[in-house]
Amino acid sequence: MTSAQPPRSDGWPHTQPEYWLQPGPMLPQRTWQRRTRSPIILVSAVAGLVLAAVAVLAVMVGSVAAASFGARGVVLCATGAADVAPGSPVRIYDETGEELASTRLGAPRTEDGRCEMPFTADDVPAARGGYVVRIGDSFQETVSESALSEGAVLRPVS
Repeated sequence: MTSAQPPRSDGWPHTQPEYWLQPGPMLPQRTWQRRTRSPIILVSAVAGLVLAAVAVLAVMVGSVAAASFGARGVVLCATGAADVAPGSPVRIYDETGEELASTRLGAPRTEDGRCEMPFTADDVPAARGGYVVRIGDSFQETVSESALSEGAVLRPVS
């Protein structure tokens, strides 16, 4: 801004802004930055390695845990199906017919005014598409992975 500035309307003379400090004594050197540079770099590198190891461990644990799930559900008590009773075998198959897990029906209980027999099966392989749950020799039903993991309700027709 080398052009002349118009006079101010408030009567004060116009002064140019100063961009440089007035001459004076030298500022003290910041030697703490030189002394702490190496320890800060070392601590940062170690912290980065620890965080990377935790991330890798979390991914590994997550992939192992996602490889299987716990299947659970209930079978409504049927009046005409003789082989659907407490203690009856429950087998879980994938769509190709491979048996993935087996368990037994639990004791009947009354829940919300209806009779049901629970079952649970651990370590059912995940990501197999649909699953066939077979109870005894006469009843089977196709269910999804999400239904089995959340608690499927099976209704045998009597």
